[in-house]
Amino acid sequence: MTPTTSRRAGALLALSLSTALALTACADHSVPAADPTSTALPSNDGVDGGGAAEVASPASALVIADDDGALTLLDLETDEREELDGDGVATGTGRFLHRTRESGGETVVEVVDSGRWTVPHGDHSHSFRGEARVVGTIQGEGPALATVGDQATAIRLGGEVVLLDHETLDLDDVTRLDLPGTGPVIPFAAHLISAAGSTVDVLDAAGEPIGVSAPCTQPRDADITRVGAVIACAEGAVLVTREIGGQLAAESIPYPAGSQPPAQLVGRADRPDLAGIAGDHGALLLDTRARSWTLLATDAPLVAAAAIGDDDSRTVVVAADGTARVLGHDGVEISRTEPLLAASASDPAARDRIAVLVDARHAYVADPASGAVHEIDHRDGAVTRTFSDLEPRYVQLVG
Repeated sequence: MTPTTSRRAGALLALSLSTALALTACADHSVPAADPTSTALPSNDGVDGGGAAEVASPASALVIADDDGALTLLDLETDEREELDGDGVATGTGRFLHRTRESGGETVVEVVDSGRWTVPHGDHSHSFRGEARVVGTIQGEGPALATVGDQATAIRLGGEVVLLDHETLDLDDVTRLDLPGTGPVIPFAAHLISAAGSTVDVLDAAGEPIGVSAPCTQPRDADITRVGAVIACAEGAVLVTREIGGQLAAESIPYPAGSQPPAQLVGRADRPDLAGIAGDHGALLLDTRARSWTLLATDAPLVAAAAIGDDDSRTVVVAADGTARVLGHDGVEISRTEPLLAASASDPAARDRIAVLVDARHAYVADPASGAVHEIDHRDGAVTRTFSDLEPRYVQLVG
């Protein structure tokens, strides 16, 4: 660790402790606080909007990136559209998006703030709305992989990981750590969860292992659920949770025997369930509360899946015939649309761009062949709106 990194980690520790004290009056005391001796990443719960207005309910919007990386923010309440210039390959989670491009032999990652987000806070949530903006760029060498955590974003650039604090969004004062490997790193509970080599390791904010790990080969995806952080691996999922006293624990949740590992797990924000495609056999549903997988068998291969994470443990999927379906916790089909996405599902180039995103009431399904996103009421399978004249190379739900 360099002296610069050490100073920044110390500053982050001071910020973490002072903010945690300031927010004690609003804290949910049923959730154990992190151990201050191992805390160096920001540990506040984000109830300060940093200049954004707090709103009564989530300011939901879709952010759609086209083939060039140009972004369209589509307000789901008003249907109004806002364009954000720029280019690059877009990825992201929740509030933030990241556009990556090569420039002069360097990798350039542009950080985009949608200005819309919701912060879970015990038995309630805080929703904010500000201006969508380009925060700035981060440069480095090697392939870029950005993973959004609870209080910071980790951007891997080859063997270096850059940590961007969500509270300050100061790209001139980021923390840079040397973390060999190519797997995802996700900030969680004032620590870093790193998938490198053959294990998932819990690190402190300076990048040092704390002795908590679990087996993991071929890490595929990383996400945060209501229960904890999840890394999808070849043999199952690794779940990292915060225990009483602030200590973290890691455990493996093996896939059902004979099932094919999903390439990606998708779920609704701040819910316990994630879902992914299980080869040609249907979908795999992960319940992080029960520490269990369920194989949801279907009569056709699937091209996309997302867990709603509601009390009925339902999952929204798109089948190879272009229908969007809602499945129950046991795989029983609850509803099915017409083959809305038949053209996209039958085109190999478009098929990989089909995406499903879910909120409390709707599923949003990207239909790249028709240049549209369909809004589906996942209570009854009705198509409530179709947003057209888009180029949905990548779609993200924010708010």
